[in-house]
Amino acid sequence: MSLASVLGQFPSLRACVCEQEADLCDSIPALLAQCHQKPAVQWQRISKNDWQLSTLLDMDHDASESCLESIRRCLGDSVCNRLMAPVLQQCMGLNCEHHRCQEATVSFYRSMPLHIAQLLVMCQCQDSDEACVRMSSALHSGTCGAERRSCLHTARQCVGDTGCRRQLSVLQSRCWRSVEPHCLNNLHTDECFSQMKPALILGAYTECQSAFLDTVGTTLHFPCTCEGLLSPDLQTCAIIHEVFHNRTPFIKQWKDSKAPTKPPDRSDDILFDWSDYLLSGFACLLLMGITVS
Repeated sequence: MSLASVLGQFPSLRACVCEQEADLCDSIPALLAQCHQKPAVQWQRISKNDWQLSTLLDMDHDASESCLESIRRCLGDSVCNRLMAPVLQQCMGLNCEHHRCQEATVSFYRSMPLHIAQLLVMCQCQDSDEACVRMSSALHSGTCGAERRSCLHTARQCVGDTGCRRQLSVLQSRCWRSVEPHCLNNLHTDECFSQMKPALILGAYTECQSAFLDTVGTTLHFPCTCEGLLSPDLQTCAIIHEVFHNRTPFIKQWKDSKAPTKPPDRSDDILFDWSDYLLSGFACLLLMGITVS
């Protein structure tokens, strides 16, 4: 993908990717060189009141919209852009550190109104759209592009973490009626994961979607695979992958019921860092893995 094609996808970047220069950068190396010269990152406290200035507040969630288009909407909104910047800085930089990337991702989604989080997470990419897949993975997984592990491994890793286990238990209680009561308090058996059948998910309900969004950035969303597994592990792994890496069950349920998406308050405030040149920083991070065509 070339610089020109990226600017074509993100018109809002045209006038500011090289805002310290009189002319637009004419090459990716020149852009990256200038990005590294931007002022140092500063700390800023953001509260839910900041969203009052967001252009996304009155926007309805369109489940048919691609994730790349949703990211473009966030990029074009000053508030969402400011919140997205730390995720891109921590997760797409050359010196990505896993724990910082994960913390930034969790903070990003828990600091915004529910329907804006839905806009960015409850979306899909065509398999052939590599740019969409790459960007949505960077925003959802909370990883530095690490090697894919078994989905069973990532699920068990979540169960071993107190915070993630609590979020998984809440997700089960709000998204499935069929989960056995003992599984809500004891998630250490694969039997409990096998009960989370995608076809039975209550994906149209706001409280279910909210519980799912609270898991974004945890190990449950790490890139994973089911290759090399045999039954019954393969079936359980496939269920885990379908729930956390395929939005179809949520989107289909939501479209069928046309459930309301009025957002509840998700958090009071969040502490995070942001650059004075957010759009430039976004372009820099977006292009780090892109070569000139």
